[in-house]
Amino acid sequence: MANITLKIDDQTLEKARRLAVLKNTSINAIIRKKMEEFVSSDISREATLRSLDAFFKKSKAKIGNKTWTREEIHER
Repeated sequence: MANITLKIDDQTLEKARRLAVLKNTSINAIIRKKMEEFVSSDISREATLRSLDAFFKKSKAKIGNKTWTREEIHER
């Protein structure tokens, strides 16, 4: 594990400390959890994109040049 240094204004830090006590946790645990969520969401997004890419490669849908204009689509 690595240590990091953060700069946080005093008022925010004091509020965070009070909330941590109310939630029976620590500032360290809160920061660690949020950072894990941040990294996890990016990994999840990448997995989703890979899954979509695989789906499109398997599908028979073809993506080509558009053959209509915006005006044609909205003609009445």
